[in-house]
Amino acid sequence: MNAEEIKKVLAKKHITVFIGAGALLLFIVAMLVIFACSRPTRSVAAFCDTFKQEDARLAKSYGDSYGLHPFTHDSNNPHDFVVALRSLDAVAPKEIEPSVKTLKLLYEKIDNDPSQALSVSLGGFGPESDLSDWTTQHCK
Repeated sequence: MNAEEIKKVLAKKHITVFIGAGALLLFIVAMLVIFACSRPTRSVAAFCDTFKQEDARLAKSYGDSYGLHPFTHDSNNPHDFVVALRSLDAVAPKEIEPSVKTLKLLYEKIDNDPSQALSVSLGGFGPESDLSDWTTQHCK
């Protein structure tokens, strides 16, 4: 193989690498756009829809060991509320997000160690009241 043929082969390889890198970059950009568009929207409407769905799901729970206002159903399993609060936390508008996040963390702590229920519940009075009031005002 002479020098001219080697140059042609190398040029073809460079073009192939360049096209491959361009395709990879295009794929990464497309995935970022899809990811950015698929994140839950933080809005009152999204929050209220999610709240209604989670309240309906909690209706299928049983027991009365744990309760959380504004939800209208209790449960013997704190994890039921962890799931509901995670869903709400994903769509909560900025003004109620801190209360939802605090309650989610408290119920996660109870879920991990039920003996902490009394001490943890004392820390949830303010956020629970805020969540209940906010939901009553905005989710009619």
